[in-house]
Amino acid sequence: MSLISVDFFIFFLIVLIIYYILPGRLQWMWLLLAGMFFYYKNATPLQCVIFVIFLIINYLASINVTESKPHPKAVFRTVIILDAAMLMSLKYTEFFCDIYRWLTGLFGHLPNADLTNRMILMAEELCPPRISYFSLIVMGYLTDVYWGKSDVQRNPGKFTLFASYFPQMTSGPIVQYEQMAGKLWGEKHHLSYTRLISGLERIIWGIFKKLVVSERLAVMVNEIYDYYEIYPGFYIPFAAACFAFQLYADFSGLMDIVLGFSELLGIDLPENFNTPFYSTDLAQFWRRWHITLGGWLKSYVFYSVQRTESFIKLRKFCKKKFGKDFMKKYDISQFLALLISWFLIGLWHGGGWNYIFGVGVYMGVIIILSELCQPLFRKLTDILHINTKALSYTLFQRIRTFLIFIFGLSFFRAETLTQGFKMWKTAFSIFNPWIFFDHSLYALGINEHEFNILLFSMLIMLIVSMIEHKQESETGKTDIDKMDAARCFLANQNYIFRLLLFIIMFIMIITWGHYGKEFNASDFIYGRF
Repeated sequence: MSLISVDFFIFFLIVLIIYYILPGRLQWMWLLLAGMFFYYKNATPLQCVIFVIFLIINYLASINVTESKPHPKAVFRTVIILDAAMLMSLKYTEFFCDIYRWLTGLFGHLPNADLTNRMILMAEELCPPRISYFSLIVMGYLTDVYWGKSDVQRNPGKFTLFASYFPQMTSGPIVQYEQMAGKLWGEKHHLSYTRLISGLERIIWGIFKKLVVSERLAVMVNEIYDYYEIYPGFYIPFAAACFAFQLYADFSGLMDIVLGFSELLGIDLPENFNTPFYSTDLAQFWRRWHITLGGWLKSYVFYSVQRTESFIKLRKFCKKKFGKDFMKKYDISQFLALLISWFLIGLWHGGGWNYIFGVGVYMGVIIILSELCQPLFRKLTDILHINTKALSYTLFQRIRTFLIFIFGLSFFRAETLTQGFKMWKTAFSIFNPWIFFDHSLYALGINEHEFNILLFSMLIMLIVSMIEHKQESETGKTDIDKMDAARCFLANQNYIFRLLLFIIMFIMIITWGHYGKEFNASDFIYGRF
């Protein structure tokens, strides 16, 4: 049941009407039933059983990991290992089978192809939908209870609702218990005019980004990636840039739809994007892109790894060996923890070395190198008398960050790590910048008319992002609600203007939505996790 299907709209309308008819004490129960039905429609009966068993084990564990219970550490570690093992074994079976084939090949043995293929098929049949999201949400909650950061939720229904709130079960955001506990249950929610209009505006905006922008970009990206041998030179960086915008329009559009639906229910979910393309360095970029995943890994992996006995010993050894001044500048334990976190980010995005490299280790290495080279950069800017506060320098930083990002992201789209490097090899095989001026781009699957629609639609996205970014520029804050400025701008306009804008956007989606021959409404890129 896709978020932009007729079935889901009917389902959500029924849920919404009954939700606001019910008294406050029953609203959360209705959301729980709706979530169970939504998950049942998107999973097989066996997958539903596995999902329920996972919830039962973690619910019972959360009650038994407090200090008042016997052996809380043993219970916590056991269940966390079981959760991680379930995620790894069901989601990344093909990746581990590939490693097995490679290792057996090194020793001259032929791997059992039938066995590995059966294991992959079995994992696909057993793997519950959205396991990459709900497993992190539940593991984060269990960790918070164990650390004493969150109170244990003893009501099994409320625990299940937190773990399976149906809008976020599509593809996040990856929430923490403290962010949701007071919103999912408590006082009665009322549908206000402001929430109704704001939620609908956000849903329409998300659908616009998905159908009008992302789907058109996908046509050109697919053409170049599928036949990169006949598209050398500047076609490759063009495809990489287009994929970055495609992924942003697809994933941020999906988040707008999810947050819009949740807003109609009176429940605000955390933001996942905050104008990432305005970032001046890669670390800042990832604080604005897939924000909740980065926050989860920072809280439960990066800091946890640094607190382990091994890393504490490593830090003490380095201080003794190299001195405190050296460790202030070059904290080896921190860099190692960062690389572990980025490795896991890459692995989470997909079981393949192209993911681990492109959106994992590569990004971590660049961030570490940029941190190490900061003194050198400052000296260079002083020697060259560069005004680092000038708009031109900020623009240079943003372009540099974008180019570094799209190189790594290009491997996310490639089928394999090898294909990714082969593509970039062809990028330097010929110098052909004229493709941007001789109408060559119109032969990539969309004609001139479609291309102009794409440019105009992306211009609309640019204007909205400028409005969103304006508030940050004025306040100097980077952790603000990215939609506040844009929605405040609309809220301050006359009713007729807002109505016309709503109608125009709806018409553009109907007339300009790019569906294509193989279009699948449920095929959001991050919806596959």
